Amino acid sequence: MTTTAHYSIHHQLVALPHLTPGKRQRHIKGVLLMMHQGAGLLQLGRHYYPLATHEAAFLPADTLFAWHGFAHSRLSRVEFSPRLAQPSIAGRLTPSPLLAAIVARLADWTGEQDWQGAHGRLCRILHDELPQQTILPVDSQPPLHQLITANPASFALAPEQEPEFRRRFDCDADNIRRQCALLLVLRDLAKSPSLDALVQAYGFASVPQFEQYCRHWLGSPCHRSGKNG
Repeated sequence: MTTTAHYSIHHQLVALPHLTPGKRQRHIKGVLLMMHQGAGLLQLGRHYYPLATHEAAFLPADTLFAWHGFAHSRLSRVEFSPRLAQPSIAGRLTPSPLLAAIVARLADWTGEQDWQGAHGRLCRILHDELPQQTILPVDSQPPLHQLITANPASFALAPEQEPEFRRRFDCDADNIRRQCALLLVLRDLAKSPSLDALVQAYGFASVPQFEQYCRHWLGSPCHRSGKNG
C-alpha cells in the first residue's frame, strides 16, 4: 500500500517511547482509539479522560479532541470515512473479544497492507463489528480513572488502590502524575506570565526540576513557546 488517503478505513499503530502531547483539532473522520499497552489521556474540552490497557474510545467525525500518549504506550488508531455508517456519539467502550482480536491483529501486521487483500478484509470486518459495541459517556469511568480526571497532576490513592492502579496503567501513580503535570504546564505555558509560579502550581519544586522532567519524559527540552492545545 503506497497511500492510505483514498481508503475508507485506515489503521495506524502508534508506539511511543516518550510522553507525546497531542494537539486539539477536529477530525474529518470517525476515530477509534484502542490501548494495547500503557495509557494516555483523551482531552475533550478542558477535561482529560484516561484510557488504560485494553480500553477504547470512539470519536465521531467533527469531534474536537486531542490524544496525549504516555511514555511506553502502544495504541491503535482506526479512522473511518464519514461515508461509512458508524456511531454518532463520542464515548468509552469495552471492546468485544472479536473487535479486540481484529485490532490486535492489525497492530501486529507485518505483511502488505493491501485493501483488496487480508489487511483490507480485516478492516472491513472491524467496521462490521463496530456497531455491536456499547458506547458509554466518556465520564462513565472506573473510580481510579475518575481520580485522574478530577485532579490529573495531584490525585491521591489509598494504599489498597495502588496495586490495581499499577495493573491497569502499567506503571505507578507517581509516573502518571508527573506526566500529567508536564502536560498541564505545557498547556498553560504560552499564557502564563511567570514560569516559576506555573511550574510550582503543578507540583514542581523549581524550573530546573521541571526542565529535568521534560528531558526525562519528553526526551527533549521544553520551550516556553510550546503549546499542546
